[in-house]
Amino acid sequence: MKRLLYCLLVSFMILGFYHGTMAQDKPKEVRIGYLSLVNGQLISKGLRLHEEEMGIPVKWFRFDSGRDVNTAMAGGSLDFGNVGLPPTTVGISAGMKYWGIFSANLLGAVEAMVARKGIESVKDLEGKTVVAPFGSTTHYLLLQAIKDAGLDKEKMKILDMSPSEALAAFIRGDIDAAYIWEPSLYRAVEKGGKIILTSKEMIDRGFPTWDVIVVQPEFARKYPEIVIKFIKSELRAIDYWYSKPEESAKIVAKELGGISAEDAKRMMAGTILQNIDEQLSSRYIGTSKKKGDFAKDIVSAGKFLLEQGRIKRPVSQEEAEKFLHPEFLETLKERIKK
Repeated sequence: MKRLLYCLLVSFMILGFYHGTMAQDKPKEVRIGYLSLVNGQLISKGLRLHEEEMGIPVKWFRFDSGRDVNTAMAGGSLDFGNVGLPPTTVGISAGMKYWGIFSANLLGAVEAMVARKGIESVKDLEGKTVVAPFGSTTHYLLLQAIKDAGLDKEKMKILDMSPSEALAAFIRGDIDAAYIWEPSLYRAVEKGGKIILTSKEMIDRGFPTWDVIVVQPEFARKYPEIVIKFIKSELRAIDYWYSKPEESAKIVAKELGGISAEDAKRMMAGTILQNIDEQLSSRYIGTSKKKGDFAKDIVSAGKFLLEQGRIKRPVSQEEAEKFLHPEFLETLKERIKK
């Protein structure tokens, strides 16, 4: 009898343990950092797709640059974040251990260099004052464009400003050019600025830039199903973006504020989003067996940023590949097939 009671007690303890474990399969809330940029995350946020899919509260935090997202991720105040190629490279070089799980977008004409009248090309920037958010995709491309044009950056004044700060400085007449993104970009054009270079042109020159969604490794290990549901929601947002452009433009306009739906449509045309097959292709995240070109982009950016004194050490191919974690996308794709 004592033996039976003991076995029953152990059984109840085991059941209690598993029940407690299962009760912890969802966090109390999910914290997402997103950029003030035109991409699918504005749709997932506006339609509350993550809340619907995960069934838990979601807190959104808006940032002006990937550098600030890096700081928040390093401080543990975000579960998911959105960072561009240069901030990603800087983060890996500095020892950050976050995982890249999803391509948020490839940056086209949604980013550009806007200049005052009389400045027709990058070559005309010598002796001028130019701004970009330091550590951002546009800062990286600005430095690359200056190098390609054969200019001496020491003969220019290059300042660190967020897009909104750059817009204000441009309107005041304090600066000559700014490499920024929408919606501040078009507002500068409305104030008399002229676009002299776009990120789409830099892609054509062999310098693609992108934003990638990252996750805290501890969070992903503890809540892999939440990560998969996060990705599923982002893919739903991308599908909505392309299948319902009019409705999407209205959401983007509302989320950004201060722009019309027509402005939003134009900005959306300058952003390239990827479906699940493209995400897992060799050009983007790749697969667990063979990581994609994002790793090569990180290594290439690392060499350039080291040369420019922006990082202290380069990023190896192994480190770049280790950063990419396509297994969540792969699991979701397998489930979709069934």
